[in-house]
Amino acid sequence: MIEVKNLCKGYQEKGNYVVKDVSFHVEKGTVHGLIGHNGSGKTTIIKCLTGIYQPDRGEVLVEGFPVYDNPEVKERIGYVADSNQMFSHYRIKELVKFYDRMFSGFREEDFRALNRIFEVNPQKRIGQLSKGQQMRVSFMLNMARNPEVLIMDEPTSGLDAMAKKDLLDLLVTSVENRDMTVLISSHHLGELEKICDSVTMIAGGEVQADNEMEEVTNLIAKYQVVFPQGAPSDLYQREDILDISNVGSVYTVILSGRSVEFETAMREEGAVVVESMAVGLEESFVYMNRKREGGQINE
Repeated sequence: MIEVKNLCKGYQEKGNYVVKDVSFHVEKGTVHGLIGHNGSGKTTIIKCLTGIYQPDRGEVLVEGFPVYDNPEVKERIGYVADSNQMFSHYRIKELVKFYDRMFSGFREEDFRALNRIFEVNPQKRIGQLSKGQQMRVSFMLNMARNPEVLIMDEPTSGLDAMAKKDLLDLLVTSVENRDMTVLISSHHLGELEKICDSVTMIAGGEVQADNEMEEVTNLIAKYQVVFPQGAPSDLYQREDILDISNVGSVYTVILSGRSVEFETAMREEGAVVVESMAVGLEESFVYMNRKREGGQINE
């Protein structure tokens, strides 16, 4: 559905790219997460995906067609930005009429149905709304367009807990019922882990990981290891270990990927318990970036 091929984009002198040779794809009817540090290139990628920016090199395609300067493809893409992109002096009801005239797939009755959930006063002007209310309006307007692709940049920013749950539940339902394709960027990795089928991790403008959610979380392993007599000194010298902490004789060890060899070695060193623990997306992100940045093991 969405195909990004060798995307490069820069803003200064030629060759100084913010996004460097990025490639990934998103299957139709799935939710795909795009994650990375601030300044890693996520928003630049999103603006290329929505046709706001023209790639310097590479391609951004939806159903095989380029997005940039292609109104027919853009008609099929909804975009919820991380900041207000709407006319601040418009009342919400006026913006609804504007969208109705602009987009052939827009359904005013769909907007009204969504607003029964999010409850934003249609008489208010956009400039009078809080950030969270503006995000709700943007989400409702774009959902009411009935897009084939919905791209969202920090969509839960400014939302309270109930609004977040409603928004994420509606996304999942729309993917299931409409076969809609969603790409979502967020710093709230726990939220993404619950709804995403796959994820692309960006670091320094490059792809650090790109796979199904389970495969990405399996790039990092966590073990709880019990040494009744204390951990052996050479444990801290292993090159695959990213972090070690302990409370008494119980050690929590983070390393790159699952390792049968590690489990065997720990038992040979006197461990009475070597137990694998679940790793979430946030932990995978933190420790993969610590590894990339050459972080030191805690001793």
